[in-house]
Amino acid sequence: MSGMNRVIQIGIVVRDIERSSKIWSKLLGVEVPKWTETEDESVTKMRYRGKPSSGRAKLAFFTLENITIELIEPIGGPSTWKNFLDQHGEGVHHIAFDVDKIESGIEALRKIGVDIEQKGNFTGGSYAYTCSANGLGVILELLSKS
Repeated sequence: MSGMNRVIQIGIVVRDIERSSKIWSKLLGVEVPKWTETEDESVTKMRYRGKPSSGRAKLAFFTLENITIELIEPIGGPSTWKNFLDQHGEGVHHIAFDVDKIESGIEALRKIGVDIEQKGNFTGGSYAYTCSANGLGVILELLSKS
């Protein structure tokens, strides 16, 4: 699939972002990043399994030379993050790819039989997560900064 040639992030779902951020900062030898909360549904227009959702998350980003590690603590309503934590516990949730246009990325995934579980907006861009049962062994995230 064209446009999927740049991995930019590994996302890890955690139960306690403050605790996990401290552990990761020690491991990486960097400052503990400030965490943020995702915006509410009125801004994100988030859809989880095809329906609007109030699911949110606390996020912490460790920007390294070659990739960003994102820690995600689910809060609020239904989301791919909460579902993952409930089913699998803490762990690697997704690999994120930088794409130019989110909708063309989604369409390309659908053409090869990979469905989208969650999508939404954030200030400065949009995202989409594939379903976990995609045959790839990991959830993919498409990230677009446009």
